[in-house]
Amino acid sequence: MNDEAILAAVAQVARHHVAWHGPVYPDMRLAEDLNLDSLKLLTLAVEIENHFRICLDPEDDHELETVGDLVHAISRKLP
Repeated sequence: MNDEAILAAVAQVARHHVAWHGPVYPDMRLAEDLNLDSLKLLTLAVEIENHFRICLDPEDDHELETVGDLVHAISRKLP
């Protein structure tokens, strides 16, 4: 799965589970640009894990600031 397909899936998860209604770009900041509070960030992380059947590492949380960071983290976890 390439980064473009992962980005599209992240956008779909964001729309469905955290009620994001705008476009999703790699340079968007997760909390600020997507207007996600801590509960919505946790919801997004859990639903991303469920969608891709991966486990995001808690120690990587500080590195996940943008949608692009999330896409790369997902890409690294996929077989």
